[in-house]
Amino acid sequence: MTTKSVLIICLISFAWLSCLKKETASPVPEIEFKDIVTYKDSANLFIGFIDGDGDIGLTQNDTIPPNNYNLFITYIEKQKGQWVYRELPADFNYRIPVINSSGKKKKIQGVIKVAIQPYYYDPFSSYDTIKYEIYITDKALNKSNIISTPEVIISK
Repeated sequence: MTTKSVLIICLISFAWLSCLKKETASPVPEIEFKDIVTYKDSANLFIGFIDGDGDIGLTQNDTIPPNNYNLFITYIEKQKGQWVYRELPADFNYRIPVINSSGKKKKIQGVIKVAIQPYYYDPFSSYDTIKYEIYITDKALNKSNIISTPEVIISK
């Protein structure tokens, strides 16, 4: 092969490689519903997530709003065929611990398991169908998309 041929092959390879899209993720977290498993009075909720800069999670020192919770669940109840947002005496806000402890900005993804207990539903309600809306925030207070669970039929 001549020097000219090698140079042309290198230029074509470089041009082709520069056209490839680099896989990047947004610094704004994105979540997706994975599953909800209910028991007699508790439930486990599984949420997939991806965050481009890896700043999801709170330390034990993060206790002052707005950095005191970073996973938010809204309780919704089906009443006479209509979805009604309900505020319960105990909220369903949670703390996701720090996931990326390296301090470097890097993409992270995985599944978060949330144990909802002692009750995943309002035990005093006469309605038997609920669902949740969920979102998370990262350390920079970027709010994820909002997801919903499917309907959950309560068997009391």
